Amino acid sequence: MTAPPTLGADLERVVRRVVDDYAAFVERGPGPGMHDDAKAFAAHHAACKSALAHLEHLMKLMRAAVGSAEADNRQLTAEMLAEARDAISATQDEEENDEDAGNSG
Repeated sequence: MTAPPTLGADLERVVRRVVDDYAAFVERGPGPGMHDDAKAFAAHHAACKSALAHLEHLMKLMRAAVGSAEADNRQLTAEMLAEARDAISATQDEEENDEDAGNSG
């Protein structure tokens, strides 16, 4: 079963959002005046770890979704390349036939 094409893109947007929010949260640190409070530090640290676990799960989902889409894309790319090669070959054959017809007349 392959993932819908938009699933990978949707997950990528969510991952970017989580990363941005995580960076902002880490930058802010514990609340104002709470830097020396061990409980506030521990709570902030636990929240950061939780966000990273969330991010890790999202990344696994995204890799799974994109992985199946990449397999489909490789097949599609191979088909497109084969069609392009056939078209080039047909064009070359037509050009050779046109040159032969021009030389014989």
